[in-house]
Amino acid sequence: MAHELATLFGQAAEETNGTGHMIAWAGDTPWHGLGTKVDGLMTTQEALNIAGLNWTVEKRPVTYMHNDELRVVPETYAVVREDGVPLSRNGKTVGRVYTCLQNADAFSFMDELLQSHEAAIEVAGALGNGERTWILARLPDVFTVGSGDEMYAYVLINNTHDGTGSVKFLLTPIRVVCHNTLTLALSQGGTSYNMRHTSKMGERIDHARMGLGLIREGMGQWTEMANGLINVDMSVGEMNEYFIDTLNLSHKKDEPDVLTTRSANILKGVQQVLVRPTNMLGGMEGTAWAAYNAVTEYIDHEATSLRNGEKSLKRMESALFGTLSKTKQNAWKNAMELIV
Repeated sequence: MAHELATLFGQAAEETNGTGHMIAWAGDTPWHGLGTKVDGLMTTQEALNIAGLNWTVEKRPVTYMHNDELRVVPETYAVVREDGVPLSRNGKTVGRVYTCLQNADAFSFMDELLQSHEAAIEVAGALGNGERTWILARLPDVFTVGSGDEMYAYVLINNTHDGTGSVKFLLTPIRVVCHNTLTLALSQGGTSYNMRHTSKMGERIDHARMGLGLIREGMGQWTEMANGLINVDMSVGEMNEYFIDTLNLSHKKDEPDVLTTRSANILKGVQQVLVRPTNMLGGMEGTAWAAYNAVTEYIDHEATSLRNGEKSLKRMESALFGTLSKTKQNAWKNAMELIV
């Protein structure tokens, strides 16, 4: 399963979205090519049904055989889907106090968080066997950098069912013009919120709502810093140095001034993104804001593509949660250093 997207089989697939892939998405978000595309934003219940995430998980005791006798490992549990599919990666188990947060609860959490049951969800999906589920919901907030580069504000809720992490809430901006996900000042506090699986639901909602207020404040601060980038002019040479440093491109051992073939191809790809109309609007051409967006747009729309042109869901996951996401953080950090 090269795309790493969770699947349902047989009747379960037919009863949900019919595709078998646990993902539903609207508009021009970077997650496309598999699963079900919908015409507009989804309510939580619609997202559950269309994405095929309307299943439950439970803890089951871990057992072993000893002298033909089935024994239970004390206070050690595996997390499994209701159809018996295990969700533990590499044999990961959970303890007695671990509490499963069902997909329905995580999704309805968004309703409580936004204090609304209206359609807000743009993407809902799961990876692996369903051990990682996520939803991306659009907030009413719109922020502008320069004279017309608009960003939607989104809340990303990432939930794991395998005991490897807490529930993570992250506020992230996405550019309206090309839907590349940007880094929300991750070097500062208050831009994300983590919730342990051992918390009580009432406490979760109160804490998360308070955290949402803090990270929305962070969005305003981020916009001010982004507007600072649009006032930093960069030459072609300076931009190339920024790309090479940010993307950790390498040079040939015997020719220290020449990039390796792979690195040269990546640099060429970012340079092509840089001159797209999406990075020339609102007075951003030739600025640090354009350079930063060229990197993030390249990661979301080029680095996530396979050689055959199809999208890799594993790389898309990385662009949100993994190595490629850290590269975006590095892009923001390096861009901030350009502001005098």
